[in-house]
Formats: sequence, structure tokens, C-alpha cells
Amino acid sequence: MKAVLLFAVAAGLAFAGGYGFGRYDTLPRPASAENGAHEAAGEGIGGGPYYVEAGQLVVPLLNQGRTIAFILTQVTLEAGSVDQAQMVRRRLPHTRSAMLESLFELAGTGRFNGPAVDPQAVAAALLSSANGPFAGQPVRAVLIDRLLRQDNTRL
Repeated sequence: MKAVLLFAVAAGLAFAGGYGFGRYDTLPRPASAENGAHEAAGEGIGGGPYYVEAGQLVVPLLNQGRTIAFILTQVTLEAGSVDQAQMVRRRLPHTRSAMLESLFELAGTGRFNGPAVDPQAVAAALLSSANGPFAGQPVRAVLIDRLLRQDNTRL
């Protein structure tokens, strides 16, 4: 009985300690000399870049009406400021749709056929389509985390 009580008290203390540290860690910090030097150089505290996970995009490769392969891409968008990142997050469904249209266009023109794909060309096409739904250009870069071709063996 004492062991169960001791275990419950230890678990409670561990939970309280973790909760307390989490609350303490999120408190705003006073400006230090290092932060002041960054601000004097024109950099804000925590001054980006800011990333928005766009998720995974899957596009089929078609040949004579049959799916011969799938292109899988994992994309992260880089924004220059917190406000731009929030704007991209709010309009992420539109951004994903534009990027999917761009990937379908690349697949239709044969850019994914062959043994090698140029990831920089794909990223450039996705960047122009990612900025399409916006008045400005909040997306500074498209980072491709994964780009692979999965051949369909069920032909």
C-alpha cells in the first residue's frame, strides 16, 4: 500500500514539475546584450525565417489513360515574417490547390518522365504557383522535403 502511495506522489510531483517548467519556459525573457546587438543590426528577436508545412502532394502520371506512376512530394513553404506565415496558413487550401495544379501541369508535359527529375525546376514552378493566390509574394522559397516517383506495378 505504501509503494502505491509513494508511486502516486512521485508521479504527481513529476507532472507538477513538468507543468511548472513548461509555464516558466514560455515566459517572456528580458532583453540581453546579445538580443540588443541583433536588434541594432536590424534583426528582430526570433526574426525568421518562418515555415509553413504544406503537407504531402500526390500526382498520378498517366499514359494512354492508365496510371503508370505516382509523384509524391512533401513541401514546406518559407515565409519572411510572422504575418506572412499566418497569411499563408489561412489560405493554405488555396496554396495547396495551386501547387497541385502546377504539379499536374509538370506531369502532363513529361517533366517527371525519365530517370532524373530536376528538383530546382520543380521548386521554382511550385514557388510561382504558391504565390499565385496572394497579392504580394509572402512565400520566399519552396523547400521540397521529399520528391519521389512510385511506379505502379498493377498495369
